[in-house]
Amino acid sequence: MRNLLDKKIDTTTKKAWNENWQTSEINEILEIFNYPRVQKQVALYLKYLPKNKPILEGGCGLGPYLLYFRKMGYTLLGADYNFDPLAKISAYQQNTPLLQADILNLPLASNSLGAYLSLGVIEHFTQGPRQAIKEALRVLAPKGYFLLQVPNSSIFQKIKFPLTFLKKNPLVRKMLGKPPKNYYWEQYFKVKELKKELELNGFKIIEIAPVDHEHALMDFCPGFFKNNKSFDAANKIGSRLGNILEKIAPWATAGENIFICQK
Repeated sequence: MRNLLDKKIDTTTKKAWNENWQTSEINEILEIFNYPRVQKQVALYLKYLPKNKPILEGGCGLGPYLLYFRKMGYTLLGADYNFDPLAKISAYQQNTPLLQADILNLPLASNSLGAYLSLGVIEHFTQGPRQAIKEALRVLAPKGYFLLQVPNSSIFQKIKFPLTFLKKNPLVRKMLGKPPKNYYWEQYFKVKELKKELELNGFKIIEIAPVDHEHALMDFCPGFFKNNKSFDAANKIGSRLGNILEKIAPWATAGENIFICQK
């Protein structure tokens, strides 16, 4: 697990996310809640989200989960270190509680939250996840839930890694006549090492679940497994194969892992 701070890489990551949100539209992203793979994840979160306590989505981006759970009656606040996605959320739905803040240093009172959603965030800090985990522990009330989702290093990701590395390499892009582009940095955690990190920093692990097997396939070969008429859905082949892989090789082929933690 990397834990060496690199401010240049972190700055590039922040820029890359901001550029990503500029090319995405909230109404298109909300389509994901019609997908069976996302509905499975939502069902898991609903087992632990408290209806009568405040909840934070840290690193919310364009806030599809923030908007979705608020529509269901949950009290959610969204936080992101980039202003532009928050402005998009406000334009889409006025009066949505939002906070421009770094999740490593949240301007929230200690012991003030019933739950904290972190969906694909802590893997993007070069200094490692420890500070983000400690800050989550601080703002959560006793018995509060930290619902953490991170990418999994699946067999598909490992096979594709050399091509992904070359695709993002500035020199390769220049040789191919492509303009410079900012890419966000991320690391992949082994389940045991992240579990240990969470426990060492005060959390009790309630449940760990491998999820999003269809998305692992789409990321590996979108032309063969993705429904190109959708925002981010698998086609019939991707959906059927994803369901099979979920049963026969759940950990090795998952796109992401969900950690349900309690303070």
